[in-house]
Amino acid sequence: MGGSALARVESPRTRSDVVTASNPERVANGQPPVAVSAGERPVAVTVATRTIVVFVLVVLSAFLALTLVYEARSVLIQLVVAVVLAMAVEPAVQALERRGLRRGTAVGISFGIVVLALAAFAYLLVAPLVDETRRLVHDAPSLVQQLTSGNGRLGFLETKYHVVERARAAADSSHLPGTTGRAVGLVGSAVHTGAAVVFVAFLTLFVQLGGRQWFEGLVGLVPEREQARVRRVGRGVAASVGGYVTGNLLISVVAGTVTTLTLLATSVPYAVPLGVVVAIFDLIPLVGATIGTAIVAGVALTRGLTTAVIVVAVMIVYQQIENHTLQPLVYHRTVKLSPLAIAVSVAAGAEVGGVVGALLGIPFAGALKVVARELMARRRGEELPA
Repeated sequence: MGGSALARVESPRTRSDVVTASNPERVANGQPPVAVSAGERPVAVTVATRTIVVFVLVVLSAFLALTLVYEARSVLIQLVVAVVLAMAVEPAVQALERRGLRRGTAVGISFGIVVLALAAFAYLLVAPLVDETRRLVHDAPSLVQQLTSGNGRLGFLETKYHVVERARAAADSSHLPGTTGRAVGLVGSAVHTGAAVVFVAFLTLFVQLGGRQWFEGLVGLVPEREQARVRRVGRGVAASVGGYVTGNLLISVVAGTVTTLTLLATSVPYAVPLGVVVAIFDLIPLVGATIGTAIVAGVALTRGLTTAVIVVAVMIVYQQIENHTLQPLVYHRTVKLSPLAIAVSVAAGAEVGGVVGALLGIPFAGALKVVARELMARRRGEELPA
């Protein structure tokens, strides 16, 4: 009995000695020891110097890569736009290749057709604009006199809205020295935009000429058993982007046609050029239709307030039909996306990249759907039809 009692009394003391002995550094620093079972020894964790160096290099490399991407973001955006345009024109190139033409010849013909179409649009838009600008300069003195006196076609702007007084007040309160700077800034912005358009056009041409070789080179980096799947994804993404561009052009043509017919019916001048303007702006999601309507409304005001109200009402009604019926129907057939996916992709793209993001939101969502479908099929061990 006495031996058992002595063993029970000495057991906690032995445990404490083990804990203290196993944590000499913590005890010396005044920290509470960590309980360790008898017979166990603490494991020392060491990190090799090489591991620390590699980690630091990886972090610095990632930071440098993100910095370079941010600094070159405008060029990268232009490259993405060029790739999208090249994918959109690819069906026409393939159709010419099936007729026996070489790749370079087919690309040249398709590129020339696009340039001629843009030149025709520019002629329809610029020629009447130049003619009417000359007429406006010639008639400017009489128009100013009519506006100031409250007579003529624009007299209601002074009698009802007092435009002359407000313009004078704005001119008096403005800072004239800054006007020159703003004008120079506008000219510089126009030149920069024109250079960007030309750069994107040539990038599109180069992507069309060398895109197939680049794609095959990337496919060659993939294991052979996965190459057929990667090619199928590439064809699906190209079809999705091409379908989006085709659908967007179709919707824009409808918008321009409706605008032209409305202006002809209400005797508003420049019906065809304004229809072209609306068709071009309608290519831009979210804000394009609004900008086009504002331009048309400004011209329709020359025929009176009633005419302008009628034209704007017709265009607003059409925009509602386009947003809620035409766009979901067309994009569902060309990009294979639901109306909810279309709305979310456009809103997310606009939030991330502004107008360019809104333009690329739908094709990006279509491409993401193609990739996700292929990954799910691969996980299930299935092969999708080519």
